[in-house]
Amino acid sequence: MDILVICIDKDDDIGVKAGVKSPVIGRAACLDAASRLGVADPEDSDTNTIFGGIQVYDQLREEGHNVELVCIAGHRELGMKSDRAIAAQLDDILLKYPTEKAILVSDGAEDESVLPILQSRLKIESVRRVVVKQAQNLESTYYIIKQLVNDPKVAKFIFVPIGLILLIYAITVGLGHPDWSLGTIALFVGIYLMYRGVGLDNLIDTFIYNLRRSFSESKLTFVTYLISLVLVVMALIQGALGVMDWKKMPQFKVYAPGLLELGALFIDHAIWWIIAAFLAIVVGWIVDAYMDESDALYRYLSAPFFLVAAGMLIWGSSEYIINMGDSIRAFEGLGLAIVVAVIVSYIGVQFANQVRQIMQYRTVETIDF
Repeated sequence: MDILVICIDKDDDIGVKAGVKSPVIGRAACLDAASRLGVADPEDSDTNTIFGGIQVYDQLREEGHNVELVCIAGHRELGMKSDRAIAAQLDDILLKYPTEKAILVSDGAEDESVLPILQSRLKIESVRRVVVKQAQNLESTYYIIKQLVNDPKVAKFIFVPIGLILLIYAITVGLGHPDWSLGTIALFVGIYLMYRGVGLDNLIDTFIYNLRRSFSESKLTFVTYLISLVLVVMALIQGALGVMDWKKMPQFKVYAPGLLELGALFIDHAIWWIIAAFLAIVVGWIVDAYMDESDALYRYLSAPFFLVAAGMLIWGSSEYIINMGDSIRAFEGLGLAIVVAVIVSYIGVQFANQVRQIMQYRTVETIDF
């Protein structure tokens, strides 16, 4: 056989609507399947696809080619099930009708998405797209829109802001303050865009993935991840309370703090809760690495010291901003934080190296014995 003409029905309309089992092989069988599908659903575009395949088949026969016509249907549930069904049927057909060349007949971009499957087994010499003239490009446009809507990333980016805007508007109207709508919408949309722009969504997705994996693998990190989540919430609460109580601080009795000082107040009250959250995660890593006898244990041992050092630097910087009115006190706090951070980091590096050397020495002794 020279050429195989393949009609693709990716969502198995011929099976669901017309009751025809795939694959359909031969001109007569394909003509019968197209007629049944046309009677069952005159608006279905797959009917035109099969008739288009028959036309291509007849043209090739007139030119003297040894050709066969087949109609392959996928699965009602598009995606992996449909692709695997098409691949399996194509393999069976090629066992009966061995050939290296094929012509694909489809009704649009959705069916043509199986091209990689066909090209992995055959050389596709031509692609014939059969579209009703009054609806030119409608099938492809619909498919593109459907793909975008079904893409989780695109759906989140489109639907979350729209849903957020409508929800905020409904809440403000329900509370009897529609004049709050514009400002509240601008605030939350701005927060959302910052959340997506700085990559916090990826960080949260990674956190959720690690949480699920640690639960499925019965790791201690599942508990420490939950502890860290609670501590982060506490950090936000403590930071907000620190900002709200600025009037009680002696530094701001003379003047009201600006945005920089308020931000420093938030960090000053929240930073150690955040550091504690990270420490909880790292402790879980250390314990799991020790239980699994993983080499990653040595990398994790210095992490708590570095976290404390980072916390000291951030805390010292926030104290400097808060106490800028008293330059001596501000520099003393920042200088002390830098010194402590350097010392703690050095201790962490030395501790990790010492533990590594001890473990290596014990390993050598065990081998010698």
